[in-house]
Amino acid sequence: MDAISSTPSAIFSHEVPANLALLALALSVWLLERHTRLGGFSLMYSGLGQLRSLAPELAGLAACGVIAGSLIYRKEHNGLSPISAEDQEVWQDINTEWPVLMTADSLLGLQAMLRMVLLSSAALRSTDSSVSPFSSEPAFFFFLAAVCKITLLSLSPLDVYHLDGPIGGVLNLSLELLTVPLLVFASRHVLSLGLRRLALCLAGILAAAFLSTCNRLALADPGAEHLDVLFSLVRLLESLAALAFFVRTCSLGSGSGGCFTSFAHALLPVQQCLGAYFMLAAWGGAPLQEVHELVGAGSPFALLQATGIADVGFYLTSLVVFVASRRAVKEQSLDSFEDFRQPLYLEV
Repeated sequence: MDAISSTPSAIFSHEVPANLALLALALSVWLLERHTRLGGFSLMYSGLGQLRSLAPELAGLAACGVIAGSLIYRKEHNGLSPISAEDQEVWQDINTEWPVLMTADSLLGLQAMLRMVLLSSAALRSTDSSVSPFSSEPAFFFFLAAVCKITLLSLSPLDVYHLDGPIGGVLNLSLELLTVPLLVFASRHVLSLGLRRLALCLAGILAAAFLSTCNRLALADPGAEHLDVLFSLVRLLESLAALAFFVRTCSLGSGSGGCFTSFAHALLPVQQCLGAYFMLAAWGGAPLQEVHELVGAGSPFALLQATGIADVGFYLTSLVVFVASRRAVKEQSLDSFEDFRQPLYLEV
């Protein structure tokens, strides 16, 4: 995929990861401070207990880190399409601009690995995931996006829309295929939604399809514009999933606070940051500006980059809402405990 795309500017490629890291650090410090105010060391022990409960997920993340780190360290191109002699110079330029990941496609490869861990957790903790904000509409939109992505990869030539670099090729294709049955399981309750919610889902899908047709890239060969439409559609369906996740988090509050729910709230912002950064940095243009030679119709770069940033905002806001709702429940439980203990103390 990078063989036909440009490289990011040096300044922008260094500023965005730093800003995202600072944002994540600031959010983590704020959450820690709020938890400390609420219950001191007891909440610290509670958090350690939840980390022990998340041992399978943490092991999965560690395994992904080892696999990805090993592949990146070897500096090999594992894409399905070999780098041709005429593209060798362009490939070297891309590797120079991405000295660690080798190519921007590695961001999407890492995103697919994180998504697999998340969906495996949803299958492992089916009872918790079925009442979490991820179930129903978000999982259904992710399922549609996965189906569109598999269709895109199956119809595309090997040098178009398939990931290049160390985490591309067969590994990425296998991960994308495995997400489909997991998302079928995660979205199994969607048919039980009321007519109003199903109508809203249908309206969102139609809007995403219309916007994808009007705003597409020009990466596919002439006559295969439907591939560019599918690429845009995948991104917009994932944006609908982010919006639905935010709405469900606000509506459910602390009603679903199991291990999977906590894990999803923590992992989804990181996962989406990878996709948003890819859209911002992989094309060689400034953020929210069109790379005209790669535009097939409309303003695909502005649309996909803006929705990618908005998705990160939805997930981060969902995390804050979730933590705040858990904090309110804990404060209420502490107040109830104090009310229960005080009469006993007076009697003694």
